[in-house]
Formats: sequence, structure tokens, C-alpha cells
Amino acid sequence: MVVPDEVATIFVKGRRPARMRCTLNGSIAFQCAIRPRGGGGFYINVGATLRQQGKLVLGQKLSAMVWKDDSEFGRDVPVELQELFEIDPEGKALFDALLPSHQRGIIQYVADARSEQVRIDRAVKMINRLAGRSFG
Repeated sequence: MVVPDEVATIFVKGRRPARMRCTLNGSIAFQCAIRPRGGGGFYINVGATLRQQGKLVLGQKLSAMVWKDDSEFGRDVPVELQELFEIDPEGKALFDALLPSHQRGIIQYVADARSEQVRIDRAVKMINRLAGRSFG
């Protein structure tokens, strides 16, 4: 989705993407980034899942509301991962040492699980991988 320069420049400083929250057509809410395009201008990536959810088609005009995402990691951290951080400070320290994009990747991987147990399993799996611990 193309973002007008007058909107993007409020949030984007230089060439670094700005973490945002967005609502499309008043109903589809998600976390995203306003990113600079190579040839000038700015965009927000609207992935296939969001396009299907909103029945969006290429070239369709959208109404969008964007605001700065003030969350610590640019994504909502699943409760299961937060609780693991509380009981495993070493794992939390390893997570904190990662690049922000890698942190968001782990958060998304855990959050995308549909059931609580799978979110727990994924959180433990990722922290164990960071720590180099053996697991089943």
C-alpha cells in the first residue's frame, strides 16, 4: 500500500522503517512498518492474509489510519513468551541481544500458534535454541 509522503515523513526519519499500527477500511487492524521505497516514496506491506481477511484487491483504494507503535518490540508479545522471560532471565537476556527484526520474528512465530499449548511449546523451543540447550 502506497503511503503519501506527507504522512510518511511525519514518522519515517531517514531511510529506516518506522514501526506503526494501522487500521484499513476501519476494520482490519495490524502492526506494520512504513518503509521507504527504493525509487522514492513509501509503502506499507499488506500481506496475503490481510488481503484475504479484508477481501482487498490490487489497485483498490483504501482508507487507512496509522499511528506510531510504542510497543517495546514493534509487536505484541504473547503472554506465554512473557511468562517464559520471567522464569528464564538468561533466555530473556539472549532474546534482548538479538536484532529487533529477529526479536519480532520469534514473537510472530510464537503468536501465530492457534492454541495456548503450541504457543508455550514454541516459546520454549526458541529460547532453548538461543541458549544452545538440547531439547526434544
